[in-house]
Amino acid sequence: MDDAAPLASPARRKPRVDHDARRAEYVSVAARVLHDKGLHAATMRDIAEAAGAAKVLFYRLFPSREALVEAVFLKVEAIILDAYAQPWEGYGSMVGRVLAVARKEPAPFLVVLKNCRSGQLDWEDRLRRIMARTSMPLFEPGPNAPAGADTRALKASGAMFGLFVDSMITWLEDRDGLTDEERIRWWGRIVKAWREAAREAFRLD
Repeated sequence: MDDAAPLASPARRKPRVDHDARRAEYVSVAARVLHDKGLHAATMRDIAEAAGAAKVLFYRLFPSREALVEAVFLKVEAIILDAYAQPWEGYGSMVGRVLAVARKEPAPFLVVLKNCRSGQLDWEDRLRRIMARTSMPLFEPGPNAPAGADTRALKASGAMFGLFVDSMITWLEDRDGLTDEERIRWWGRIVKAWREAAREAFRLD
């Protein structure tokens, strides 16, 4: 008979919390709730309940509702910037990349794009700057462009902002009867023609 005392069970360690993953999950949940209930109607309680978490956990990662809403915008901003940082593969390729990512998780894009022109947030100005900056390579002034070409190029680069916003909303909601391949092909042709017409109109060559 073995009368040795049984070994004590080792204390169980609590699993480590991946705060970045949790934060990303909460931003995704927030985007869905903000989209379903409305940007200004949804509360932190609504979002916490949808995530199955205590509201206090949200406040540990986001000091305010405004900070959580801002995180949704930053998610969209990062996707757009990443798409435009990839090598150019032809007219429409950059927007095609944005759409492909947005298609996997449309709520953040729909929240931002549907509310960016409301005038209640600074999202429109920020998105316009992003789109203008990412479009600038198409409008680099030529060596013989008249004086003031840099200013005109900046204006030309932001001229399609409204069409981008409206088109992306329509595409994500599948309201035009087209496939994504058809949409990007259509967009590419528009951008090519727009670039040629804008360079002439804004005297960039």
